[in-house]
Amino acid sequence: MNKIARKLVLSILTVVLTVAALGTTTFAWFTLTNTSVVQPFQAQIVSDTGIEIAIGQPTVSPLDLNWVTTLTTAEITAYIEAEYLGAFKFNMVTTTDGAAFNALGIGALVPTTAGYLELPINFRSNTADRILWDSVTLSSVASNWLSDVSFTYVDDAVKAPSTAISIDASNAMRVAILGQLTAGANVVAYEKPAVAGVNIVLGTGGDLSDGVGVGLGDAGAMNYYYQKNAELPFGAAAVTTLSTITSLSSNPIIDLTPDSVVDAGQEYYGQVMIRIWLEGWDANSFNSVLTRIIQAQFQFSGTNA
Repeated sequence: MNKIARKLVLSILTVVLTVAALGTTTFAWFTLTNTSVVQPFQAQIVSDTGIEIAIGQPTVSPLDLNWVTTLTTAEITAYIEAEYLGAFKFNMVTTTDGAAFNALGIGALVPTTAGYLELPINFRSNTADRILWDSVTLSSVASNWLSDVSFTYVDDAVKAPSTAISIDASNAMRVAILGQLTAGANVVAYEKPAVAGVNIVLGTGGDLSDGVGVGLGDAGAMNYYYQKNAELPFGAAAVTTLSTITSLSSNPIIDLTPDSVVDAGQEYYGQVMIRIWLEGWDANSFNSVLTRIIQAQFQFSGTNA
């Protein structure tokens, strides 16, 4: 008898990132000497009937995890504090696969395991054996930043020094969810869609050096960096970043395994890794984004593969 496909809203994850910069520097990860400390997270993950969720890595088996129908802010915050020993640092980084991250060194990309957030989210169910990523919302309250030099912003307009520029920090944010489908490893990565004069989609990168004029960098953070330093960051002419999408519609992220393979106390089990970071190459990656609050909301559903 065929299984009856049943769509289940599994969870909504809301993460509020409050980031406080420790000082003032010029743009971006290349010259960034300050990092920022993430303040208290406000987060909640809620599952629908028939689905249980847990955060963290199993010690021996998934039965070790604290399975609930709702992950509260306190539980998620406790995980982050324990995992990062109460000292999570958020910084500009970049990645080509959503798993290995780099910071920009003086003459090369430098591997790093810091500066980005990892949230392992576990699912178990007696009904659904596939998890879909249905929607995501990244938002931030726009507030003004005063430029200290004349440069060309993402709207292609030249901003004079002390011009108030409205900054939406979430335009520089990326989210990648890594899971396993029957066909193999699966990565779905998201960045906000383009909005004329407000947000530029970076996509997989490219030549960011030859934008405004000849060799002055693309409009936005690259040109700002050039105007501050009379040169472009190392590697700006050949940037490679993780391929992203700008809209979601029931994207499969993981096929859950049966209990005959993994004993999780229910018929199906699986884990996805959510990684959240500020993309260092993004046109909106000004240091000022490190002082903003960013909200990220995810919605997942369950079905039968």
